[in-house]
Amino acid sequence: MRTLISIVIFFCFTACSDRQSSSADNSKIQSKDTVVKHDTIFYNPDSNWQKGFGLTNDPDTDSIWGNPVKFYISNPKCSPIAIDFYQGQFRPTDNYTTEALLSLVTTNDDNLRPFYRWCLNKTIQIQDGALAEYTGIPARKYAEKFTKEFFGYMDIDTTKEKYNDWVGAISYSGFYDNDDYQKSNEIRSRMTKAMKQSCKDCNAAILKRIDKFVLDCFP
Repeated sequence: MRTLISIVIFFCFTACSDRQSSSADNSKIQSKDTVVKHDTIFYNPDSNWQKGFGLTNDPDTDSIWGNPVKFYISNPKCSPIAIDFYQGQFRPTDNYTTEALLSLVTTNDDNLRPFYRWCLNKTIQIQDGALAEYTGIPARKYAEKFTKEFFGYMDIDTTKEKYNDWVGAISYSGFYDNDDYQKSNEIRSRMTKAMKQSCKDCNAAILKRIDKFVLDCFP
């Protein structure tokens, strides 16, 4: 009798454990699908939302900051979201995946940062409505953290269109992460200080550019 009871208890314990394990695994899968796969359907696959990007979608042919795209997407550390963006499988919209993608621009990885910056710049180009609320903060943080690099990136466009686009993005939503967003004097002072601190070896000309850039963002 004791043996029979022990067997029953053993099978009940095993079944319960399997159900708990299965439930935990399903939870992980659902969570992953929500973050990575679910958000990727927020675009019409029949629409060419990358029109104007100048892409062939051949990573050996397309080039970003002097390197073929393959240089970035073959890097094992490259974000899958950024790869999906390049391949046209993920179009930024107002969701957490977009926020995660754009925040990559401040990475310390010098090899991948140009690719992530390209993703942010292209998102700024196509932004409208709610999407514009997502580009300002990463654009501002990039300019603050990599000030010299930021101006070098702006200078490759002699039309100043890129500069104006970034100014517009930062002006619109660049300080949404601060309670005093409407206090122009304080945010100008904070942004100027951050950019000059990251650019300690910058010459007088760049320091003047910082002042102008901040004023352009928050007149």
